[in-house]
Order: sequence, then C-alpha cells, then structure tokens
Amino acid sequence: MTARYEPLKRENLKPEHQEIWDGIAKPRKGAVPAPFQVLLGSPELCRLTGDLGAFCRFRTGLPPRLSELVVLTVARHWNCEYEFTVHSVEARKAGVPEHEIEALKAGRRPAFEDPAADLVHRFATELLERRDVSEKTYSDAIARFGRQTTLEMSGVIGYYTHLALVMLAHRVPGAAE
Repeated sequence: MTARYEPLKRENLKPEHQEIWDGIAKPRKGAVPAPFQVLLGSPELCRLTGDLGAFCRFRTGLPPRLSELVVLTVARHWNCEYEFTVHSVEARKAGVPEHEIEALKAGRRPAFEDPAADLVHRFATELLERRDVSEKTYSDAIARFGRQTTLEMSGVIGYYTHLALVMLAHRVPGAAE
C-alpha cells in the first residue's frame, strides 16, 4: 500500500498551525502524536479534535483503567494498530491486566476479573458491532456508572472511532513514533 502519512516538523508549519501544534504538544511533554499531525491538514478540525480528546481522555467519570479498556476495545474493533499500540502502554500504566490486553490484541474476549471492566467492554462491543446497546447492558451501565458517565463512555467510543478512521484512511503506521 502507498504511504499517505508523513510526519510533520513544527518549523515547517504556518504560524497558525504552529499555535495548534503547541496546544497539542503542551500536555503531552512536547510530543504531537501522529493522529494530530494528520489532522493538522485541517487546523480547525485538529483543534476541535484535540479539545474533545482532552475531555475524553482525562475528564470523564470513567476511571483511567476502564477508559483505557474502552479505547483498546475500539482500537481492536477497527484493527487500528497505531491506536492499539499507544493505548496498550497507557492501559498497562492504568492497571489493565496484561491478560486482558493480550486477549484483545488477539481478537478474543478477555476473561474479566472485574465486573466493571466486563460491563464497559460489553457496552463498547455491542455499540460497535450492533450499532446498539441491549436494554440489559444499558441499564447495567446506568446502574453502575450513572447517566452522565454512561453518556461519556459513548463519547469515548465515538472519539476513538473518529481517530481510528482518520488513521486508517491516512495509513498511519501501526508502531507509535
């Protein structure tokens, strides 16, 4: 397949793009991940995606361990190796057990020890595969997490689907730089 992704250098960008670059790099220790480099082709889309990403990544009601499990579920659904590689590292840091990461990597349903992990995986899988969530799974999520966090979980699924599709369309390599 023909490569479509070319890493960017800040100094080669227009000043208005450098400003967006800097806003993305600031909370990431100076790094601008590949998805945002692709999105800089549309500065406004990049900025808005970055803002939504900051919320979905760091400010939802899901604890980091469950949020990262949702991201890995999305990445595997779309077979987005870049997203899976990056978030496997983050999932480990957040406490997702290695056997769960490995099962997802292999395309298998993990054997969850934590009922909350089982629930977020079930919710994400149903939404991605069926484009719906069963009444039982939905009511379980509302009972466990509340309406706001359940809505936010749907948003995390949508956000990482957005990133996966952008990365797939632009053939961002699987290994994180």
